[in-house]
Amino acid sequence: MYDVLTAAELNVLQSMLFEGTEDAYSMARITGGNPGLAQRYGPVHRELGHLFIEVGTELLLRLDQQAAAA
Repeated sequence: MYDVLTAAELNVLQSMLFEGTEDAYSMARITGGNPGLAQRYGPVHRELGHLFIEVGTELLLRLDQQAAAA
């Protein structure tokens, strides 16, 4: 999925996803214990977190490959 992106683009994407994950976490904390809001937005927050980890993993793999080639 990330093959067409450069390492710089992956870095930007990871940064954006990190900020989104932080914002989602903040929103979850602001709900004041309202289980309805947490239930409603939980899947989105989870998906943002998974995408952040996925992009970060791809970026690290590429950086490791570049370091090994150098």
